[in-house]
Amino acid sequence: MAPDWVIVACIVRPRGVRGEVVADAANWTAGQLLSFPNLVLFPGQRPMKLEHAFPHQERMVLKFVGIDTVEQAETLREAQLCIPRSDRPPAPEGEVYYNDLVGCRVLDYESGRELGTVADYLEYGGPVLLQVMNGGREMLVPFVPAICREYDLAGRWIRAELPEGFEDL
Repeated sequence: MAPDWVIVACIVRPRGVRGEVVADAANWTAGQLLSFPNLVLFPGQRPMKLEHAFPHQERMVLKFVGIDTVEQAETLREAQLCIPRSDRPPAPEGEVYYNDLVGCRVLDYESGRELGTVADYLEYGGPVLLQVMNGGREMLVPFVPAICREYDLAGRWIRAELPEGFEDL
């Protein structure tokens, strides 16, 4: 995925026989999804328009204009619904979009030594874990204020105060 696109939903499977799909919506509300003017489906960069969207259990049900059968909906399985990064609303005050952390250098809070670069983030129901890579070595660093003490998205860095021995795990 090119850095100028943001994933807003991942299509899981068709739902029913009228062309609806079930999607993981990456914490976006139905209203937000419906408000995005430039939805594009990847792979293929196919422009899409939502007819309706509503939450169902812990996922979202989406219906796209022109997708009216279960067979058409099946072709969307595992596709990613994206918006241009420029269409994404700003993060609420004091919060970040986790995908903006990908690519940031992680620096030791005290010494400034580079610990690695954020390759991805993982959400398991607790604090978000930053996958920090240094060569072939991986560290999973919780993105919590007690550890990730400072960050600058424009400067592309995070200053982390790791517990003693954490790097040796």
